[in-house]
Amino acid sequence: MKRFFLLALCFLLLSACTPNTPLFTEALVKGMDTKSFESKSTITLDTNLPVEDETAKTLLATLKSGVTMQVEQKDQQNGHVTISLQDPGPLMDSGVWPSEKEPALDLYVEGDKTYVKSTADNKFLGITNDADSQAAAQLGASEKKLFEAFLKQQEFSLKDVQTVGEETVQLPDGKVQTATHVRISVDFQEAVDFIAFALDYASKHPELTKAFENNPLIPVPGAESGSDNLKDSLSEMVKELKSADVKKLQAEGWDFHIVLDAWINADKEFVQNQFTVTGSLPASTLSESGVAAGTGMKSVTFTLKLKDQMWNINKDVTYSVPQADQVIMAEELEKNPELAKEFGEESLIGQFASMGAGPEEPAFVDVPETHWAYHQIGLLKDMGVVNGYADGEFKPNRPVTRSEFITMAVKALGLEPSAKKLSFKDNNQIPAWSKESWQTAVQSGLVKGYADGTIRPDQKISRAEMITILVRGLKMPTENGYKLNYADTKQIPAWAVPYVKTASANGLVKGDASNRFAPQKNASRAEVATVLFNSIFGDMPTE
Repeated sequence: MKRFFLLALCFLLLSACTPNTPLFTEALVKGMDTKSFESKSTITLDTNLPVEDETAKTLLATLKSGVTMQVEQKDQQNGHVTISLQDPGPLMDSGVWPSEKEPALDLYVEGDKTYVKSTADNKFLGITNDADSQAAAQLGASEKKLFEAFLKQQEFSLKDVQTVGEETVQLPDGKVQTATHVRISVDFQEAVDFIAFALDYASKHPELTKAFENNPLIPVPGAESGSDNLKDSLSEMVKELKSADVKKLQAEGWDFHIVLDAWINADKEFVQNQFTVTGSLPASTLSESGVAAGTGMKSVTFTLKLKDQMWNINKDVTYSVPQADQVIMAEELEKNPELAKEFGEESLIGQFASMGAGPEEPAFVDVPETHWAYHQIGLLKDMGVVNGYADGEFKPNRPVTRSEFITMAVKALGLEPSAKKLSFKDNNQIPAWSKESWQTAVQSGLVKGYADGTIRPDQKISRAEMITILVRGLKMPTENGYKLNYADTKQIPAWAVPYVKTASANGLVKGDASNRFAPQKNASRAEVATVLFNSIFGDMPTE
């Protein structure tokens, strides 16, 4: 829980080393050893992002009014978190929330057990954490080393760091504390310079490189492949940052600004912090994926604010924990799925638990849990998008015919069936089971046929054809400035380039391990399933 606050400060970590903020440095170092505390945090997001989806509108309205998180932490293994909304009205009025009670979430961490319950639930769901406690301790130690190593550097100083003065802070427990107000401001250029310096510094110091390798909370390409690859990745990122033309980016509509206000008491403890990020980006960047397209907007702006207050730091923190009869453990649900009913009819947790209860069986006998497309194939089977063969196999490596792909694509896109008469020369070769799908695909503009008047239903479909058909079906804009960087970009047929650009920009498809798109390669059933999954749910790293 302490990590939530520390990660918020991570981006500005080097500011603690500037000569005019020794108090900030001392408070940050002391904060690393915080064991117990109580806190209240509020996060808000205000943006002019245009959205048509009603659920998305509700979410943005909810975030604009604010989400509150209250924490009571006894120690690093035991704590209680309550999450609620500043204004629950939009969520309750939308019908998304199933209960008449205001939305809120209770979460307890008791050693290796986690208990969670919303106001729509009658009971808590208990989950046992199987993580190695020793490994978790080592991870925490590596995080601390990462911070301490950065704190030792004296090479980088932020320009706009000031001590505002002594102020009084009213805390949620009713007490008032006198604290020193420190303000740190970072503009777009300095943010780029800071990140470049931090990564360059890390690449040259073994203790930092090691911390990056061991810490999954810091996602750096190459970290999973060892120190040498990580150093190369960090160095490459530094080069890209140093070559960035910030003024040009700002002229195009990009901008970014951070302000961190911190109030530090006489004990050198953070008692209040406010982290504000404001930014903008060209609307054209989002219009490539269909967002903000046709709105006439020049830029999308956002303001993210996080206000955090802390008290009872390293003092006794007490609270009541759920009684045993108010908790249903996940292990019990697995053995007895009927227990899900005890969560209540309105319970989202109960519905979720019911879906996950019982041992998970592979959707197909030849797609084990270790297969890279296991989850995508299984979910698409449950949705009725893909089917297997009579022997229970999916045959993930088998090439897909055009008829097979058209059938799966029409189902995934949810297109209305059509009885449009087809006039291709090889209509008689269309399998009976795929005829309606072909009619629907032609009516919807997914396929147009070849120049010789055929559609070749039994021909194996290429990756270029697959992406072209799918992008047409999703009605995604194909006019964009995205630059393809596949090793075999020149081999992509000219007619497919706009569609591959759009698909790549939106995460529908990726290159292989050699960064090749392989446009003429026959698409396998697993590849098709992954692309269809990404088109429905968004990108999921697989290849």
